[in-house]
Parts: sequence; structure tokens; C-alpha cells
Amino acid sequence: MAWFKKKQEEKSAPATESVKGPGCFYWVLGLVVILVVAVVLGFSLKKVEVNQVGLRVVKLGLGIWKTGPEYAKPLPAGWHPILPGFHEFVVYQKNLQSFEMTSKTGGFREPDYPSLEVRTSDGYKVNVDITILYHILEGRANLVRMYYQNDQEIKIKGIQAITPGVLQNKFSELARAEDFYNAQLRGEKAEEAKKLLNEYFFNQGIEIVDIVIRDFEFPEEYESALLRKVLAEQLKRVQEALAKAAEAEAEWKKVVAQGNRDAQIERAKGKADAKKLEAEGERIKAELVAEGKKKLLEAQARGKGELTRALAGPGGKIYVGLEYAKVLEGAELIILPSGKGGVNPLDVQQMLDLLK
Repeated sequence: MAWFKKKQEEKSAPATESVKGPGCFYWVLGLVVILVVAVVLGFSLKKVEVNQVGLRVVKLGLGIWKTGPEYAKPLPAGWHPILPGFHEFVVYQKNLQSFEMTSKTGGFREPDYPSLEVRTSDGYKVNVDITILYHILEGRANLVRMYYQNDQEIKIKGIQAITPGVLQNKFSELARAEDFYNAQLRGEKAEEAKKLLNEYFFNQGIEIVDIVIRDFEFPEEYESALLRKVLAEQLKRVQEALAKAAEAEAEWKKVVAQGNRDAQIERAKGKADAKKLEAEGERIKAELVAEGKKKLLEAQARGKGELTRALAGPGGKIYVGLEYAKVLEGAELIILPSGKGGVNPLDVQQMLDLLK
């Protein structure tokens, strides 16, 4: 019986251990999965530099994400997770790029294409040394991926394939070979070419910033002939400009002389007006002075009248003296001797004696 119980305990012990085993296994499995995911993510991180624009193109959307470059959005500078098999990672240089069309070597410019050979409308050939400046429009970088996988493809399949033909057509519209010596005409044709190129490349997310004509050369057999012709025409234009300048100078002198005459007339008129104003001022001044003297005489006359009327009544000596002082207020100041033998204007009797 004891043996039977021991057998049952031995059978039940393994059952208890089998319950604990799977729990530990799942924990370990979870940690391993997390570690694997972290490693995969770590190795899948891709960096976009400051001077680059990046794209994360979804290749396998699993019915959740839209696939294809037309739905890709530009990535900012920094690190970004790119899952192998699910994503495609593309970067382009977004700073200003150059495409050199030159046959000259040994300088700081690396030729991307030979100098452009143009035949003008009058049959002359000219080799034009050109630099094309372009860049990627960051907000339209997904369109670039629809046509080009990298910067080298942009330069070869895009700029090199299209721009020479457009430039040749535009520069060939110049009527004469010597028109290349005219900076304005050259610039107009370059602007027209840039406009046509931008109409083409805009839908590919690229912008042509500028077309720089660095140099141009004619074949030796008629280079000197063209130069003589151009210099003769330039000399003619200089002489015409000098003649126009002489005419302009004569007209300018005429205007100056007329201005001087007008100024003299105005100055003479001003002097006459000044004299007239001065005489008018003197007249007004004289009138004011005369008016003042008139009022003074009137005041003195009124004073004498008041004095006579006051003496006619009783007790008028003091009163008339005060009234006389009021009347004389504001009249010219006269200093009279006082004391014994002096004059007191308030002494009516003394004043009457003096008036006798």
C-alpha cells in the first residue's frame, strides 16, 4: 500500500513541473522577439543629411498603406526607420547643383557635356560654354522618384538628355553670329530656354535656376572678320552716342540760359516789390506817428477844456487838478522843476497864473 502511494506521488510530481515550464518559455520568447525587433529597427534606421531630401516609398502596403512614389512624403533631416522588404529609401541632394557644358579641361569645372555648338541663322557656327544651375524642389521630391532613382540619373537622363537640344534651338534663333556679342540678346534667349526647360522639369520635381553663358568662340577663319565688323559697329554706335550727347549738352545749356534769364527777371521783380513794400511801410509808419501826435494834441486840448470848466464852479481846484492828471495820463513825459519857484500841475491857481 505504501508502495502504491509512493508511485502516485511520483506520477503527480512531473505534472506540477510541466505547468511552470511554458510560463518561463513565453517570457523568454517575448524578450527574444523584442530584442530581434530592436536589432532589426536599429539596423534599418537610415539617415537624411541636412543638405538632402529623403523619401520612404512604401513597396508592400498589405492593404493598409498606399504604395508607390506618388504617395511618398519628403523626410526631414535625421534618422528614420526603413523596414526591408516593406520600404524603399531614396535620398537626393537638395542644394544647388551644376551641369557644365564645356570643352575646356584642367580648370575647377568638371565637364559634364561638351560645349554647345550652335549655328546661327546667317550660317555661322559658334561654340558656347554654358553652366546650368538646378535643384530639386523639396516639396515635390516624390515626383523625382517617379523618373529618377538618384542624382546621377537626374543629371544624365534629365539635364543632359533635354537641355542641349532646347538651348541649341533657342540660340539658333539669333539672326546673326555677331548677336552673341550683344549681352541683352544672349540673355533673352537664355531666359526663353530656361522658361521652356522649367515647363518640362516642373512636373518631375526639378527647377532650372539659371543658365550662365560663360564664353563663346567662333572658328578661327572668321573670328577676326566678325570682330572687325562688331568693333566697327560698336565704334559707329559710340560716335552716334557722342553726337546725341553733344545735342543733349546744347539743349541743356539752352535750358540753363533760359533759367538764368528767368531768374534775373524774378530777381528784378522781387527788388521792385521790395521797394514798393518798403515805401508802403514808411507811409503806414508816418500815418501812425501822425495819428499818435493828433491824439496827444487832442488829449492836451481836452485837458485845457476840463480845466476851464472846473474853474467855473466852486471847490473845483482839487477836482480839476485830479481830472487834469487823468487827461495827461499817457502823454509825453515832461520833467518840470519843483520846490520853490517850481511848477505843480495840481496847483490850479499857479497854472492859471502861468497861462496869463
